[in-house]
Amino acid sequence: MKMPMVVVKYLANGDLSVKFGYPMPDGGCQKIETTFTKGAVAGQFSNPAMAQMDIRVPFTDYLHFAVMYFKTQKQGMENVWLQLYARSPEIFPEGAQKMQQLAAQVGLNPSQGALLPGSDQCVGALA
Repeated sequence: MKMPMVVVKYLANGDLSVKFGYPMPDGGCQKIETTFTKGAVAGQFSNPAMAQMDIRVPFTDYLHFAVMYFKTQKQGMENVWLQLYARSPEIFPEGAQKMQQLAAQVGLNPSQGALLPGSDQCVGALA
């Protein structure tokens, strides 16, 4: 697996337009476009089509990083995960620290995280 690219745009109605580009083993790029619907609480979103019932941005500095919290429920199984998004390929230390703090709070083991290798395979597909 390689690190996907993500483009997030804030929409006028408060929803988020999100484009994902997943690098494929054959050198191609799988592109997914979706909308995260604004929730009742500021910074909370959902996407029932992807079984994502609770999507939040618990930490961001709006310049370098955002930590995203996802909770899914599908076929009676509930999953929680965190993702760290950055504007550059390098890890932003404050973002990594915030993600580790939040991992412990939501019952995840910070040492079980994975940093996927970077890729520019999907740059053109998301432009």
